[in-house]
This record gives sequence, structure tokens and C-alpha cells, in this order.
Amino acid sequence: MRQTILLLDADTAARAQLCDLLSKHEYEVVTASSARQMDKILTTTTVDAVVLDIMLPGEGGFSVCNRLRSHVPSPGVIVISEMAEESDIVVGLEIGADDYLAKPYRSRELLARLRSVLRRRQTPQRLNPGDDRANVYRFDGWRLNIVTRQLFDPYDRSVELSAGEFTLLRALLASPQQIVPRARLVQQDPKTGARRDAPPQINVIVSRLRAKLARVPGGEALIRTMRGQGYMLTVPVESLPAE
Repeated sequence: MRQTILLLDADTAARAQLCDLLSKHEYEVVTASSARQMDKILTTTTVDAVVLDIMLPGEGGFSVCNRLRSHVPSPGVIVISEMAEESDIVVGLEIGADDYLAKPYRSRELLARLRSVLRRRQTPQRLNPGDDRANVYRFDGWRLNIVTRQLFDPYDRSVELSAGEFTLLRALLASPQQIVPRARLVQQDPKTGARRDAPPQINVIVSRLRAKLARVPGGEALIRTMRGQGYMLTVPVESLPAE
């Protein structure tokens, strides 16, 4: 079954070019030039992902992105923009984008990001996360062995993790697609009971872990900051017996 992509871009030429690209790769494509048009389409059409240009007339792209997160069913969202400042990228990811791509971008890169977002949003069957046999977590092609503490990317390359990065990633994997409060990520020293990782340190660990996940296109979007609450792993997780 072909997946449906909504293109939301005020630029007619850019919209037509992207529509042609995605159609050639066997996606069903619907287009809109404004948030109002998008809303009308979503009342009658279920879309798997939205490619969203930030620069829109009327309601801005960041606001649209934020609203899409509460839409049922929630589509994947890739933000595209000529704004390539790090702060803009962070804002886009924090308000709910699955990925962020700066213009000009290569067609192959957009297609790779889109496939990654669509793959992440497919829910696999999995064991109960509390099962004693669940010694391996698999997510979006990655896998973490909690016995050996080894992380492997989708290309089966080993990724070295610090103790803090491993602990944080494991906590997120244990509660996928749920907000994990910052307080739960603050570790206690087993000898003194003192809290070892203050919130600023957690920020550093999250940043370093995101950088390692970003070695694969779209990896930086796997961990979402939930402002004032904590963090969330954005994809489903398989809990498997040890390999």
C-alpha cells in the first residue's frame, strides 16, 4: 500500500518539483499552500507524513508543526527551511518535528530522511518491556544490548557510549514514546545518596547522545525535549532476548 505524503509549501514551483520527485518514488502526494488548506485535506485524508516549509502565509510553520503533534493519527513531520541556524533547528525539533532539513537540500537526502521518519512511525510487535528476557532493545534499526552495554547503528557499526549516555538511553528505551521526567534521569550515588547528575549535566549527556545518534540521517530526532517536563524517545521499541 502506497504511503501518503502531504506537502505544505507556499512556493508553487518548489511544491510542484517536490511532488514530482515523491510521485516518481511511488508515494501518494497531496499538496497545500497554507495551514487552512492543510486542515481541509486532513479532514478527509489520512497522511503518513507532512513535509512542511516554515515560511507560510497566515499561520506560521512552527505553529502548524506543533498542532500536527496532537492530530489523530499523528503524521511524521519533516520541517524544511532556508533558516539553518542551530536555534531554529532546536526549536523545530522541540515543538514536535521528526526531522529538520535546511534549504537547499539534495533530493536523495530528503528521500532518506523521509524513509527514516516513516520507518520510525511503524509500530513493531514487541515483548513486554518488563520481561526478564528483554536484554536487547531494538529501535529504528539501532540496537542496544543492556548486558554488554553495546550500541550498534542500523549499519551494524559499534557506537561507544559513556556510562551516563548508556544509563540515559536505557531509561528512554524502557518507556518509549512516553515522557521520561528529568528527575528520573538524575542518578544517585549508591554510597552517599547524593544526586550525581544535576539538570545541566543531563542536558550535556542528552546533547552528546544526540550527536552520536545523528551519525545516521534523522538520528538526532530520536530524542525529543519536552520543555519543562523531560525527554521522550520518539519511536517504538522492540524488547528482545539476548542475541
